Amino acid sequence: MKEEIHLRVEVKIGDREITSIEKVAYSVAEALGSRAIKDVENFLVNQRLSLSTNYPYDVESEDLTIRERLAAFLRFDERAPKGWFTSSQIRRIYEAVFEENLRLSTISTYLASMYFDGVLERKGSRAKRQYRLVATESTEAASAVNMV
Repeated sequence: MKEEIHLRVEVKIGDREITSIEKVAYSVAEALGSRAIKDVENFLVNQRLSLSTNYPYDVESEDLTIRERLAAFLRFDERAPKGWFTSSQIRRIYEAVFEENLRLSTISTYLASMYFDGVLERKGSRAKRQYRLVATESTEAASAVNMV
């Protein structure tokens, strides 16, 4: 029987653990392979956005990737759609807000990635695909604050 290798990433403030992810692998190649690294990267990006207590992104910030900016926009910006939306709708809104032209295929790729990461829900055929944000505590809290 192969020995288990545990890969654990913790996010702490002082001594308090805020969040963590742990992966179990059965080889060093598996533990440090591209899939494990991608899983950790996705986890950290999602945590970075969901743990933010301030305005989660600055339009002028060069620290965020397009994907991070898009995810933060969908989660926190009041201009983002509240229900189901298409790639084309997001492209128009994103380009207006960020003054940056993006190909529709780029937006579609990021939305599909966010669906596979559990950030978005989707429905419809490829030609009529629609997405919406999966409700989380942070988005529900933000909605409650916006309703007051």
